[in-house]
Amino acid sequence: MNDLIKIVVYERNSLLKGWVISTLLVLPFTFLPTVIKYGLSIEAIRFRLSDSILYSLGFSLIVVVAAVIHNYNNLVDRKRLFDKPTFKELDFYGRLDGVGSIVRELETFLLGKIGNYYFRINLIEPELNTNKIEIVPLIETKSNKELEKKLKDEFGFRNHWFFGKEIKLLDEQINDKSFLKNVLNQLALDLKNMGAKPLEIDEFELENE
Repeated sequence: MNDLIKIVVYERNSLLKGWVISTLLVLPFTFLPTVIKYGLSIEAIRFRLSDSILYSLGFSLIVVVAAVIHNYNNLVDRKRLFDKPTFKELDFYGRLDGVGSIVRELETFLLGKIGNYYFRINLIEPELNTNKIEIVPLIETKSNKELEKKLKDEFGFRNHWFFGKEIKLLDEQINDKSFLKNVLNQLALDLKNMGAKPLEIDEFELENE
């Protein structure tokens, strides 16, 4: 319940914005029965206005509440997976994405350093229990197209929201404390050997967020 309250507090501005936008989108449709019955009568529309506003506000409120519950369940699914040994052993920072957006879902991800590189760990459809993750090294690729091509061709990297690599974890790998750390250590070594340039990260800001 505390986590649900936190979502409402953190997202109060975007929830209010979503409520208003949803109300404005729904409102015109509430006049359809009146228009069909009486035609484009200004008097009939004025008579209907207060009820239409009330219905629109109520329907939009239901949509907003459903969105909050959906985000809460989504975060619970992510926390359940991130509490598994292979993620806990990384000792990465937990971060929240999608805050303040009315079109993106809230999602948690992990961010931490292995070797010379910071890595972002995203969960892919955790609600479906796919056990898929996306590993995103925070490196400079825009100025090094050769490196980008090599990572795509030899390491299976793809451009989705981020430039990263998807892997599917088996149950025994999720419960193996050293598995993901070993994967990241090897990837960090490969990136170093390829001369990948790490992006600059403000470690002080990261630790104090």
